[in-house]
Amino acid sequence: MNRMLVMSAATVALVAAACGSAATAANTASPSPSSGRGGAQFRNNGASGQLVQVNGQTLILTGPNGDLTVTYSGTTTFTRTSTAVLADIVPGDCILATGQKDSTGALTATTVRLSPKPAAGCAAAGRPGPNASPPVGATPRPTPSGLPPMAFVSGEVTGATGISITVLTTPPGSQTIIVPTTASVTTTVVASSTALQTGECLRATGAKDSAGNVQATSITITPAGPSGTCATGLGGGGFGGRGGGRGGATPGAAGG
Repeated sequence: MNRMLVMSAATVALVAAACGSAATAANTASPSPSSGRGGAQFRNNGASGQLVQVNGQTLILTGPNGDLTVTYSGTTTFTRTSTAVLADIVPGDCILATGQKDSTGALTATTVRLSPKPAAGCAAAGRPGPNASPPVGATPRPTPSGLPPMAFVSGEVTGATGISITVLTTPPGSQTIIVPTTASVTTTVVASSTALQTGECLRATGAKDSAGNVQATSITITPAGPSGTCATGLGGGGFGGRGGGRGGATPGAAGG
């Protein structure tokens, strides 16, 4: 009798161990999917994609992982970004130039973003100064192997002669940068919710709820690219997301 009890106990122990191992293997092989609706996300605090539907103050964006809802309010700010050219860089504009510096510290820009100068000056336009720290929680993009680290110069344009641009930086100082004709130049102006059009590319900044939907504090509008899609990068029309099968958009490249 005792022998039978010992054998029964051993059998139960083996079955329990086998079940535990199977459960562990299942959890390892098939992690539970993340909750929330898809959308191209950035900086863990917002989303971007192609606008496919406008329902009052509720916007539906489509991104590489599906649709995402963005809502806005009367305090949400809107800006429109569009492609510009070197000749559009004129004194009085605020500028943020990103590129690489040579051994002397001179910057040759690969991307340039322009915006009108606000009454409080370019430092109040949301442009970081040359010694500014990145936003809390932001993850800088790694520099590709073999290339020097990216650098930027921001401030007010005080002079523009050909590809040579002089910038009044913050803290006060003056720096000359080179903007070759191959650089991507964009300009941003203040807009409103009336500028929203389906098919265009949006980038919404704001807190996400548990489902991943965004309550926007600011929204940037960019025209779609030549193929009607929203590709990575502000130059050339769009950023983040992809064209979906709705709103007449053509499927295209996805970005974040």
